[in-house]
Amino acid sequence: MAVDFEREVYCVLGLPLDAVDMAGAVQRIENAVARREPCFVSTPNTNFLIGCLTDGRFRDSVIQSDLCVADGMPLVWVARALGVPLRERVSGSGLFERLREASRSRLRVYFFGGDEGIGEAACRRLNAQAGGLVCVGAESPGFGSVEEMSSEDRIERINASGADFVVVSLGARKGQAWILRNRRRLSATVVIYLGAVINFIAGRVKRAPRWMQRAGLEWLWRIGQEPSLWRRYLFDGLTLLRLIATRVAPYAWCIHRHEWRGEQLASDAIVELED
Repeated sequence: MAVDFEREVYCVLGLPLDAVDMAGAVQRIENAVARREPCFVSTPNTNFLIGCLTDGRFRDSVIQSDLCVADGMPLVWVARALGVPLRERVSGSGLFERLREASRSRLRVYFFGGDEGIGEAACRRLNAQAGGLVCVGAESPGFGSVEEMSSEDRIERINASGADFVVVSLGARKGQAWILRNRRRLSATVVIYLGAVINFIAGRVKRAPRWMQRAGLEWLWRIGQEPSLWRRYLFDGLTLLRLIATRVAPYAWCIHRHEWRGEQLASDAIVELED
């Protein structure tokens, strides 16, 4: 794993997060494509965080990312409480839309995953509108294992498409595992897991209004669109509250207390020197 000492990255509850805003993330991806530098992008949210607590391989996939942005307001709030200078939430869906709107050159996208026919529908709708992204292929590999989805013929099809940007939609853990297994076999520069984007682009699911995204209420909208998600959100939410109570709040209090004491000690020292 290459080490990039120029990355401004911080550890938040065991996960690395790059301190970049949306514009910075778009710039990082566009530069990677222009320079043909491989870029594995992870977009951890609360579900990622909770899954990584018990799944070491899942956590390793995030740690080995070349760019890791906070997709979820709870992570941004936790980071700020701990003094980590995250500028804003950078959602995977928002990142895809910004690349679609503002890409300096037309990036070629390949959709890998989703239900049968969803990738093709997303491909058609993406190409029907002018923008910075053009779809060059789509495939739904079904529900097999990561190994079965990593066959030579599948990798060859993706590479033959000439894609710059592979969007993986297999479920978070399987998607990250597939990327980790195949990232060096892919000729595409950028590989990213974006679970819901393919459904948004295909028109199967609508994104939450911007005010709900900014307020951290997108999960409520998602439950309205996909009611089966409520169990996952309930479990993740309760686990996050436990982490905040037992990890985040005590550490945030400790930081605040020592900052106050540090300022007081510095003030006392100045007085003594003046005397």
